Amino acid sequence: MLDVGTGSGVLAIAASRLGAATVVGIDDDPDAIASARDSLALNPDATVSLDVADLRAAALGQFDVVVANLTGGLLIAVAARLQSLVAPSGRLVLGGLMDHEESAVLRAFGAPTVEKRGQEDEWGVCNFADLKGPRRTTL
Repeated sequence: MLDVGTGSGVLAIAASRLGAATVVGIDDDPDAIASARDSLALNPDATVSLDVADLRAAALGQFDVVVANLTGGLLIAVAARLQSLVAPSGRLVLGGLMDHEESAVLRAFGAPTVEKRGQEDEWGVCNFADLKGPRRTTL
């Protein structure tokens, strides 16, 4: 599982504690990674690799699950890169987008079918099915 924009590391830690075999959290903000390390120290049963990394340049490989909690504009800018990180038959979950950004984000990912959508106030999260972008993945 790859957690892009890990912040406090809560998603990566939860994934590890729920049984994900390999969990990597990346963020381009060193303070976020420091916070994630503090969170990880409070969860000794979790095994997570945390790194300060630029998503656009980091050598990451592919993952069965990729979660990215980024702004809508950043999700649009890195859409192809995020898709390339999802293993065949993997899942991609995007969060951090606002209501008014959703249609543009969906277009950047090839207008996929939204398999599942969540909402809290103006913030949304989407699970995709039928990605049609530069690299097709079934979710």
